[in-house]
Amino acid sequence: MVGTRRPVTLALALVLLPWSLGVAASRHDELKRVIDRNTGHAHMTRGMNMYTLIALRECVTDDDIPVLTQLLGDRDHVTQMTAAGVLVDMGPRGRKALEIARMGPTDVRTRSVIEDALREADSPTRRPLADYPLTERERRGIRGCAGKGAARP
Repeated sequence: MVGTRRPVTLALALVLLPWSLGVAASRHDELKRVIDRNTGHAHMTRGMNMYTLIALRECVTDDDIPVLTQLLGDRDHVTQMTAAGVLVDMGPRGRKALEIARMGPTDVRTRSVIEDALREADSPTRRPLADYPLTERERRGIRGCAGKGAARP
């Protein structure tokens, strides 16, 4: 009986691995879409603003920390800054993810984004994204995750 369990376990792992990778990739894509839908444009430049941060923060939980950490390495600077800003807002677990990520990248720009976010986390004037004052009209303009409500802790 023991000899037959190994092939079954291996077969199950081979079936589930692509599925789990697909789930992670789809969550990555979903969060990137939220960032892109809430990116501001001013002076012919695309950039992150508070709406971008709030929209992404409302879509994520602690379970998304690995995906947000992956977004730190994205080629798009706006995506990197947004992921870092949301990780800062996620408390000690998010900060720990940023500290670990800071040890890894050799890319100067990515390291700078992470260090700026960690500095912001220590700022005495920093307030949680949930406390950012928005009018009802501004709140309605935020385009978060499709079919999901706020996922704030």
